[in-house]
Amino acid sequence: MENVWWGGHWHEVLEAVGIVGGLLFTGVTLRHDLRARKIAEFLTQASQHRRLWGALHRRPGLSRVLESDRDLHKEPLRPEERRFLELVFTHFHTGWLIAQSGHSLVPADVLAADAGHFFKLPAPAAIWTEVRKLHQPEFVAFVDRAVDSVR
Repeated sequence: MENVWWGGHWHEVLEAVGIVGGLLFTGVTLRHDLRARKIAEFLTQASQHRRLWGALHRRPGLSRVLESDRDLHKEPLRPEERRFLELVFTHFHTGWLIAQSGHSLVPADVLAADAGHFFKLPAPAAIWTEVRKLHQPEFVAFVDRAVDSVR
């Protein structure tokens, strides 16, 4: 009797096995694809980071934006410093977005510590005050918390 059932339903069993196998293969493929995309995003972010901060070495005058004792009344920001800082803000925003997605290789607390120290500097703080309204409220709140946590 068993052979009669198998003989009449073997194609349904084979279809079910094929469907389950296809789903398992798709799951494994998606998992590998996600891992590869995470690595690609990290490499892209690292490349952008290197290019952005490399500008400080190629154009030494930009390093003044990192001076913690800079008096902006005596030494106002130059237009290229302002543009550089706006690019850095965008870079931080991108890093924050990646961290929010859960696919970041840089932990959110490390990003927050870095942001807190950077946004607290006189030059970044001055420009951030002007442009913060152009950014997502959640990112602005992230920066505010990061700055507040710096001692």
